[in-house]
Amino acid sequence: MSEPRTLKRQLLVWLSGPLIALWLISTIVDFDIANRFVNLAYDRALLESALDIGRQVKVHNGQIYIDLPEAAFDMLQTREQGRVYYRVTGPQREYVSGDPDLPLPADEFSERVSYYNDVLRNRPIRVVALRVPVQPKSGKGSVLIQVAERVNVRTEFAGLIILRMVLPQAILIILAAFMVWYAVGRGLAPLSSLRREIENRSHRDLSALPVSQAPQEVRPLIRAMNDLLQRLSTVLATQQRFIADAAHQLRTPVAGIKTQTELALRQTQSDEAQITLRQLHTATEQATRLINQLLLLARTEPGAEAMHATARLDLNMVVRETTTEWVPRALARNIDLGFDSSLQDAMVEGNVFLLREMLNNLLDNAIRYTQPGGHVTVRVTPDDERIVLTVEDNGPGIGENDRERVFERFYRVLGSGVEGCGLGLAIVREIVIRHNAGIALGPGAGGSGTAVKVSFPRVA
Repeated sequence: MSEPRTLKRQLLVWLSGPLIALWLISTIVDFDIANRFVNLAYDRALLESALDIGRQVKVHNGQIYIDLPEAAFDMLQTREQGRVYYRVTGPQREYVSGDPDLPLPADEFSERVSYYNDVLRNRPIRVVALRVPVQPKSGKGSVLIQVAERVNVRTEFAGLIILRMVLPQAILIILAAFMVWYAVGRGLAPLSSLRREIENRSHRDLSALPVSQAPQEVRPLIRAMNDLLQRLSTVLATQQRFIADAAHQLRTPVAGIKTQTELALRQTQSDEAQITLRQLHTATEQATRLINQLLLLARTEPGAEAMHATARLDLNMVVRETTTEWVPRALARNIDLGFDSSLQDAMVEGNVFLLREMLNNLLDNAIRYTQPGGHVTVRVTPDDERIVLTVEDNGPGIGENDRERVFERFYRVLGSGVEGCGLGLAIVREIVIRHNAGIALGPGAGGSGTAVKVSFPRVA
């Protein structure tokens, strides 16, 4: 699967593509212009050399010769890369002076000055041919003067010009691409901040996203997202109110049914009626517990933060008091319930009501599922920068395959033989998330039973 294209990369491609295309077109145009100017300058230099030689054409006793100074001759013959070749040919195409192997023009030129390309010693050359009269108005014809130089001199010079023209343009394009990359990055920085804002948010935080720092083009998108968050928050609040109201409305009639069954159990002497009433009493107890847990779950879900403010508190004190309240229930089932802490103070940020309900659910599960004669231990221990609350029992335990699913609502482990509604650990998880804590399930001491560990951030 190909990597998705980023907006930054697309902008860079769309902006740098035309720059590169213009640079290539400019290079081609500059190359043509440079070649034209170089050829024009070198052709004029060749013509000047031919004119200088033409001024030195002399006739003595009917013999044509070139009165070329030795210094000028040496200069023409000893130049390295810019060496100039020349040849002087008489009116009858006889050799007069210069390089005899310089080829004569293949065609007759009607113009006084002609330029053409040829080959000398297997190398391309550029030649200027100049016709100079032997003696003006004498009718003795004209002398052909040829001056040539290698083409590579022009090519190298033109290449040097192109390089000096193209290289700065390439550097400018690279700098422009870098500036575009930097500017686009700076321009998209608010989007990165918005992404981090969303990533760092809890799934419970449905407040509006900030709009003030976003670019004008992105603000409609953020407003649409805020509108969606607002509608989602409204739906969740409506759902929570419905659950809370329904649970609250059910508590009163169910409590009345429970009271009436307890009264009927004391008044009825028939064994069959006693059995029926006990079953009805058990069912109403379960319904009461389910209603209370639904009400508590609605209070711990996202959107109900305002109902439970947090504050600094001593986890030791909260756990000790809550555990003490469960001692009679544990004794009734012949279970040894104990509390152990190695900390003088365990300061955390939390809500007392929710923490008590969390521990109530953990203790209820531990005592409910532990066999008579067993033991349940509650511990508060330090762990680096965190404080760990552990509820450990030696009951049947929870299999590895069920340790994640037990946090789902209404999920119950099959074969436990214990009545329940499957909301206890779901409530515990919601409260743990509310307190930015972590929770883990594992075996108890010796590999048997269950140990639930909840780790809270320590507050200085």
